[in-house]
Amino acid sequence: MGTSRRLSGIALVGALLMALLATPVAAAAGNAEGKVTDPVPLLEYRTAGQAGWFWTLSQAEGASAQHQYGMTPQASRLGFLRRQAFDGSQPVYRLRAAATSAYLLTASAEERRRLLESQDFVEGGVVGYAAATRLPGTDVLYRMSNGAEWRVVPAARQAEFAGRGYRTDGPLGFVWPAFHRTGAVYFGTFDEHGNQAMMANTERVYGRAKDWWGGLRDFAGSGVPRNAWHWPGEDFTDREPAIGYYDDAQPETLRKQIVQAASAGLRYFSFYWYWNPADGGAENYIDGLKAFLRASNRADLDFNVLPCIHPWKDGNVSLAVPAEQITKAANVLVDTYLTQPNYLRANDGRPIVGVCDARGIGDGTPDRIDPVATKRFTDAMRARAREKLGEEVLITLNGVPPAGTGFDGSGCLGQFDESRSYQRYADRQREFFTHYPGVLVRCASSDFDERPRIGIAIGDPGPDPDALRRAFRWYDDADLPKYEQLLANVRADIAASDRPSTVDNFVSLYAWNEWHEGGYVEPNKRDGCAYLDATRRALGLTTGPGCVPNPT
Repeated sequence: MGTSRRLSGIALVGALLMALLATPVAAAAGNAEGKVTDPVPLLEYRTAGQAGWFWTLSQAEGASAQHQYGMTPQASRLGFLRRQAFDGSQPVYRLRAAATSAYLLTASAEERRRLLESQDFVEGGVVGYAAATRLPGTDVLYRMSNGAEWRVVPAARQAEFAGRGYRTDGPLGFVWPAFHRTGAVYFGTFDEHGNQAMMANTERVYGRAKDWWGGLRDFAGSGVPRNAWHWPGEDFTDREPAIGYYDDAQPETLRKQIVQAASAGLRYFSFYWYWNPADGGAENYIDGLKAFLRASNRADLDFNVLPCIHPWKDGNVSLAVPAEQITKAANVLVDTYLTQPNYLRANDGRPIVGVCDARGIGDGTPDRIDPVATKRFTDAMRARAREKLGEEVLITLNGVPPAGTGFDGSGCLGQFDESRSYQRYADRQREFFTHYPGVLVRCASSDFDERPRIGIAIGDPGPDPDALRRAFRWYDDADLPKYEQLLANVRADIAASDRPSTVDNFVSLYAWNEWHEGGYVEPNKRDGCAYLDATRRALGLTTGPGCVPNPT
């Protein structure tokens, strides 16, 4: 690589690079960041006085550069690198001109040695690791210069910079222009401890006791007489998983599903988490989550929890967290799950808790969030995480968080467009995202169709079309091409985003296995890996060898 010394600028106050992570809080954040092994975005800052540019993978270091040293964050999209070395990787070194605030990056160990020996440059450490040769989904990242400054330039912009008078010094390696950390919501109640009311109604309607697949078997006609009720001519054979109707309390079930998901490029499962306030309070409906933690290959996939603290009550059964149990529930969440080595973390290293419903926190009315009780809950999780992990936690809410509730941003779960048009839903997804300010984990629903619940959830309203549509929600027009269009819109929204980069490349799919609601990407008997393959194509997922529909 060539270098130029014709630089202008102002001297930095002190040794910037040594000071950026000097505080205990920043050091703890840096340690948490090191637990993220997926590629993360390379951040770019304009140095104070517009004298040069600064690059980092560390959001803690970037925050210090901005707030302590007056650097200006840029909306650059330079690519994604890993913080750790990997097979076939090479380090990307950062150096600073000794007399100015100008930085450069190099992948050449020889150039680094020569510049340090010249004493014109001082050490800035390893920014991150790029691939030495092209990997799937990667492209070259270059260093370019114009005699006054160095720039880091993606291959797609090399010609643009050359037209502005920059020359190419050389490559920094192969990086991911985009890396969509994609996961799926996991509904872990397909077991004997799952929804007891649904199982009781399955016995009443279909005569089968302890069958948590009631309605689905019947609509698909798999091993039982087919009964699709008012839709006898419609094909519902996709309502059977490729691995068969399973018990998610068995670690072997989760082992197979981890293979399916990881092979297709998914990076995590998000498990619904419930609380039962009876007898002092304890977890509820968690057999699938516990089986995941016992699966022999659990390290192949990250996971996080989505507390669904519903205001729902049915007799003596409740899913709320009353005020006196807030601290206990928060402690159970942190102690049991956030301490796990493969718990999902944001790009800045914070463990992610996505609250899917907060209306059941505290003792307030069931139709709204109690801000005081909810703030107690989020505060309790943060306090416990600091105590157990020495770390901060990122907490999102499904929806726009009310003021004063302690959430860091938003997530979104399953969506149903009241027009009942999946095409309209796909077309308006980017507009939907505009209602969520700031930090956002984006979502996408593969479908929504709860007709197999007929008779076992709400009861059969009869053949009247209007009554059916009032009782059950479904899309008439959902199909695979529209799903790919939806994901293309999600990808475009990420590409054009100026949101904080903390989780800005995350995509949450609704869902892995919401079979009764028709939201699933888990391989099924009729279509195999069709939805996982479409996800891989549309989002450019490159980890894993490709979907395995029925692992051995």
